[in-house]
Amino acid sequence: MNPLLHHLSGKILLVAITLSWLLPASVMAQSTLNSVLEEQTLKVGLINDRHHYHLTGSGPTGFDYGYARGLADYLGVTLQVVPFYSETKLYQALTHNTIHIAAPRFRPAAIKPELAYGPVLFTTTLVGIGPENDAAPCSTTEAGQRLVLPHLHGAVTAITGSDWQKSDGTDSLTLINEMIDKAEFCTILPVTWLAALRGYFPSLNEQLLPGATLTKQWLVRAGDTALLSTLYEFTHLSRTNGSLALLKDEIHEPEKVLVKPDPRELVEQINSRYPAIQQAAEVVQSTLDGTYIAAIDYLLNDWRAAPHEQAKESDKPAIRLAQIGRKLDNLQAQLPARIQGSDRTWFILAAYYLGTEHIEDARQLTVEAGANPDLWVDVKQQLPRLQTDYSATRAGFAHGAQAVTFVDQVRYVAETLTLLMKGT
Repeated sequence: MNPLLHHLSGKILLVAITLSWLLPASVMAQSTLNSVLEEQTLKVGLINDRHHYHLTGSGPTGFDYGYARGLADYLGVTLQVVPFYSETKLYQALTHNTIHIAAPRFRPAAIKPELAYGPVLFTTTLVGIGPENDAAPCSTTEAGQRLVLPHLHGAVTAITGSDWQKSDGTDSLTLINEMIDKAEFCTILPVTWLAALRGYFPSLNEQLLPGATLTKQWLVRAGDTALLSTLYEFTHLSRTNGSLALLKDEIHEPEKVLVKPDPRELVEQINSRYPAIQQAAEVVQSTLDGTYIAAIDYLLNDWRAAPHEQAKESDKPAIRLAQIGRKLDNLQAQLPARIQGSDRTWFILAAYYLGTEHIEDARQLTVEAGANPDLWVDVKQQLPRLQTDYSATRAGFAHGAQAVTFVDQVRYVAETLTLLMKGT
């Protein structure tokens, strides 16, 4: 459950009403907060990318989404996320009143007078990143080897006082992947992004830049006094009850990077842990064979099993595997009927990891590439583009390359289970 729930759930928003009473009648008539409460919908513009907001197979994720979700629940209204790929269009939408609140990546250095900053949600230090053998990344790197993401270019240039080259792409992981083959390279990223990247790059050298910080603040229109005041009140309550700290902690949680299971470790786990999982998997009624359900549970949950009844549901194999089976069935029903055979199985597995919206985006990219959108062998070639060319898709950013890895690993674990179980 989102940690920002609980305050005023099912109650009248006394703070908002009180603030509205304090406004002159002419302002109150135009109050965005009044419109939000009357229409029962809060429209928040979020940046769609790896670090702030995107859709996954488990639903929306990201700090900005979590905070927007909490604010909407605080107000007792429905959240409508409006995704953007650049701050320029985000600010235009806020100015033109097509969204109520804008959530940029970080506080812009300057905004138009018709916009206003919200409260500070957190600050983050900038970090220089270079190869493992570079003791002081960015200090001696030539200008041509210093690349920075386009949306960080202005801030990094102003803070460091140095010239930086804009990268062609907008994804941090893709940028480092492109640079890592070079003998010499340097980039600068916010420290809050590093948890999502360290699993991919354990050997990078990092150096904090003293005094170089970015601030996280949302924006509203300058005339929306009641909405701005409510945003400050909600942020204060979130700090007081610790829910803001919980969301900030989630930013620093390491992203699980899928790697091929070690064969010896897998066999050991099959011998020691799988019997309890197998018993639960055999009673699950699902579109896919129980070995696939067990393989998914191994990759995502390490076959956790708690013997006592008071254990969390996530530690009870029977409940966990049944949930996996139901989700697979739902995904199966959403795929086009013309996708058949083993291809359908691989599509279902990929959708389990990403969600069907991203699978449809990859299938559309496959069509545009002149290949067959119903064949896994063709679509899997396009899935990595969902983390580089995502601004041209309907569902936006997705961990496309990891979805391909997920399907391959589920197949590997399931085939290993089938092979070993034949001998028992």
